[in-house]
Amino acid sequence: MKTYVTVTKKSLMAVFLSTLFIIIVSGQFYAAKNPVVNGKTHAQRVAYIKSLSLLPDEENASSKNIVIPDIFSDVYDNYNKLQMKSGYDLTPYKGVEATVYTYPVGRIKQENNDEYYVNLIVYKGRIIGGDISSRNFYGEMLPLSSQN
Repeated sequence: MKTYVTVTKKSLMAVFLSTLFIIIVSGQFYAAKNPVVNGKTHAQRVAYIKSLSLLPDEENASSKNIVIPDIFSDVYDNYNKLQMKSGYDLTPYKGVEATVYTYPVGRIKQENNDEYYVNLIVYKGRIIGGDISSRNFYGEMLPLSSQN
């Protein structure tokens, strides 16, 4: 005995629209979890830092190339948890070479005299993570933003 399935234009359109809806919703979820911030140029990185309500010392910026480890140690797992507070996740970038741009931002807290730096991790012209770090060896490390 053979069974036939009849597909009407309405049912085909319903399947198409449902699939399109799922793609759009999952894309929005991914975009919300992984903000796209351009960081290819010095001006773009400075604008991003200023959007965090920080004033970067543009004259004393520095950069270095890094390789994000293939396997995260406990230290990198904790660092990635800090990234996730800002909506970033370094997991998809395991094993890639990226550039860390560092900008001094001075004092950011009234209760201490620590000097701070903003570190931005850039891969293929896009900011994929970073932190705000105290210059003090035992100082704190903060997420870039808790609002992304």
